[in-house]
Amino acid sequence: MKPARVEIAAPGAQGVAVIRAPFAVEPESKRVSKIEHQEISLKDELIILEDGTKARNREFYRQLDAISERGRNWEQKLALEIKAQRKAQKELASFFEVTLADAVQHERKALFDTMENFHNEVIPPQDRRMAEDEKTVEVFVSETVPDIIDRQSGIVSRKLKKAHDTFDIENAKVMKREEKIISRYQRHVERTAQAFEDERATRRGKFMLIEEEMCDAERQDDRQEEQFIKMVTDEMLVIKARLKDESEAREKEDNTLLDTMLFAQQRLQEAILHSFGAEAENIDLSNPTEAELMAAQA
Repeated sequence: MKPARVEIAAPGAQGVAVIRAPFAVEPESKRVSKIEHQEISLKDELIILEDGTKARNREFYRQLDAISERGRNWEQKLALEIKAQRKAQKELASFFEVTLADAVQHERKALFDTMENFHNEVIPPQDRRMAEDEKTVEVFVSETVPDIIDRQSGIVSRKLKKAHDTFDIENAKVMKREEKIISRYQRHVERTAQAFEDERATRRGKFMLIEEEMCDAERQDDRQEEQFIKMVTDEMLVIKARLKDESEAREKEDNTLLDTMLFAQQRLQEAILHSFGAEAENIDLSNPTEAELMAAQA
């Protein structure tokens, strides 16, 4: 049996790992053989796993070295290709410059040839044609036109005279027509102004008639209102007179009634005093005739 590692801690103190001694005598157990067999099997599997892990790591590092070697090869190849590309670019640029210079020189020569051809072969015929046309125009202007004008002056003069006479006649007609239009316009203006004046006078007269009718209606309304107020005032005076007469009659009746009440009250007081006062002691109540007589007097 192997010693066991245990952790011991005093109360309130930090734990301490210690090695516990194995038992002096191995206790009997049915699971010991199985545990030992399983322990041996696990050790063998651990050795196999460790060998496999080392093999995989060696393969992984070998592949990393191969990738690094391939990267270095690619870098060298890429550097060679870049050098070749720059060299080809320089050669292409020099070839393009040479070709462009040749093309420019060729186009410049062709342009100069075209301009020389234009000035030496194309323009001279045009100059000769323009000189011939100028001579022809000068002959037409200096000789042909004056001759035709001289021949046509007589016809033109007659036509101008006829046109002048026709213009005078038409102008006179137009002037007469304008005078008629102006006279009609003036008459229209006068008639319009007179119509406005007539309309204004008519409107003023109508307004005056309407005002007179309104005044008459107001006077009639005032008279009717005055008559109605007078009638109401008379009725009020009659009613006041009746009220005054009724008040006087009622006052007389009230005075009479008050006098009667005062007289009756006085008689009642005298009767009470006479019946129940100092004079009542002298009355013989045993004599009914005298008592009745006093009551009747009261």
